[in-house]
Amino acid sequence: MPIHMRAYQARRGTGSRRWGRRILAWSPVVTIILTVLSAKSAEAVVERTLYAFNTMPPAGALQVGGNPTGTLLRDASGAFYGATSLGGMHYNGVIFKLSPPATGQTEWKMSILYTFTGGYDGGSPNPVLVMDNSGAIYGSTQTGGSWLNQGLVFKLTPPAPGSTQWTETVLHYFYNNRYENADDGANPSGGLIMDRDGNLYGTTDVGGSIADPSSGFGTVFTLTPLDAAKTKWQETVLYRFTGVADGQNPMNALTLDAAGALYGTTIYGGTGSCTDFLSNILGCGTVFKLTPPGPGHTMWTKTTLHSFTAGADGFVPQGKLLLDAAGAIYGTTIEGGGGACTDGLLNPVGCGIVYKLSAPSGTQTQWTETILHSFQGPEGAYPQGGLIMDATGTLFGTTSGGGPMSYGVGGYGVLFKLTPPGYASRNWTETALYNFDVRTSGSEAVGELIRDSAGHFFGVTYSGGPNLAGTIYEIIL
Repeated sequence: MPIHMRAYQARRGTGSRRWGRRILAWSPVVTIILTVLSAKSAEAVVERTLYAFNTMPPAGALQVGGNPTGTLLRDASGAFYGATSLGGMHYNGVIFKLSPPATGQTEWKMSILYTFTGGYDGGSPNPVLVMDNSGAIYGSTQTGGSWLNQGLVFKLTPPAPGSTQWTETVLHYFYNNRYENADDGANPSGGLIMDRDGNLYGTTDVGGSIADPSSGFGTVFTLTPLDAAKTKWQETVLYRFTGVADGQNPMNALTLDAAGALYGTTIYGGTGSCTDFLSNILGCGTVFKLTPPGPGHTMWTKTTLHSFTAGADGFVPQGKLLLDAAGAIYGTTIEGGGGACTDGLLNPVGCGIVYKLSAPSGTQTQWTETILHSFQGPEGAYPQGGLIMDATGTLFGTTSGGGPMSYGVGGYGVLFKLTPPGYASRNWTETALYNFDVRTSGSEAVGELIRDSAGHFFGVTYSGGPNLAGTIYEIIL
């Protein structure tokens, strides 16, 4: 776990993979009312737990591990691919595949494509995998790789005819060492995206500088294939963050627009006044854009589109950003907003927000932030993933906490929708469509949702479920 994440947890409380379970505070009367309403609406919702992870499987069972880390990848056959950051035979994570039931059957089939050892092949794989036209899968690991344990980018090639074994190839080892003048970046944590030409893009949480005592504040990088078979690759650092006002620690996947520009977030940095537990100013996070170089140039141009300020504005942006057809950006922050949520030390932190950034118009130069929803707790809290949008402009996402109170500690998260304003309104309407159940669908939903052509939602929970180690779920409204 990167040191910045540990520092955050030390300040805000401990818990799960990212930011941990929060203690939520709201009126029990409101909770009882919401529980009754939830029971009435739940009749129209069907939840199916497609797979329940198990960190202590029976002898002879698959050593898949537990605690899936985020967004699923789905292929044309309907199979899902994903990662667990821990578990497996070597306890360093796996890449898995969950295949739809065969004809006449009802059970989904789990298989392990690769088990990481934590050594030169990598360890703790990140969510957000990508697949090329040949069926090869690309991803990154937070740890392993070179002797500095700074992570890598890998490729998994499907089995050759007559074989069942997927083959891992390391495309790039990250290496950031001030004593050897290496400023490559270190410890990627957001996963990868791919453009139409097969180039890969990602971020490293730290590194990128050999001048800074803390080894830099993170990078944006690209990997370009050098041959048609995609066996040789060239890594290029597109941008090195310089900390605080510029942004620091990009820990989420990037988004690519039609012009080739990249959009992303940093969990810290910017002009906000948020501090660590020693009162050092870290900033509250940023949204940034990287524009490709014009003809005759080689440098990408970085622009900070928004600096979060905590309070109503939000703090610690989460998940992959969503771009609409008009170029507006949608995202979430795990904290901030007007909700009365607290951390593990009972400090008020807010329950998180959903925001929209609109591009400048006319003679304007600044992007405009609009808060679409400020979570209050009973209807959701602490979103740990991005958003998806349907054809009507309605947004869908999940929260890792909130919902009706359970055992006096707090809800287990919700699947929500945000409906755009109607003709006579300027406000978006939030509806909790499903309340996660720690016994079945699990708790702490993370990553972005997937929605199929029938309108069914698929995703993962980090914990909970029948074996208390997370699930892959389907929700039918």
